[in-house]
Amino acid sequence: MSIHSHQIGFALGAVTREFLRAVKMPSITVPLRPSTDAFASLPGPCIPAQMVNDLSQVPAIVRAKGIDLYQWYEMNTRVATKPTGYPSARALGPLNDLI
Repeated sequence: MSIHSHQIGFALGAVTREFLRAVKMPSITVPLRPSTDAFASLPGPCIPAQMVNDLSQVPAIVRAKGIDLYQWYEMNTRVATKPTGYPSARALGPLNDLI
């Protein structure tokens, strides 16, 4: 195969590819004008705005299970204590000495 025949084949393939792309490309249709009542077809809210505001003020765990958050906090939290065997920060000395 010579360089000349390769260039002819490449050009013929490029022309064929562009022709097929132009033929297969869908025609672009521009809408005449947007519908003026497009937003009117949206459904209204399911619940009133005041109820949404009330629901957002109360946590879901309280609404669903009736849990008292103060009691839950007291039962599920504790003060962190320092385990025995750990030196205090002052016992380690200044930071410059540690570096």
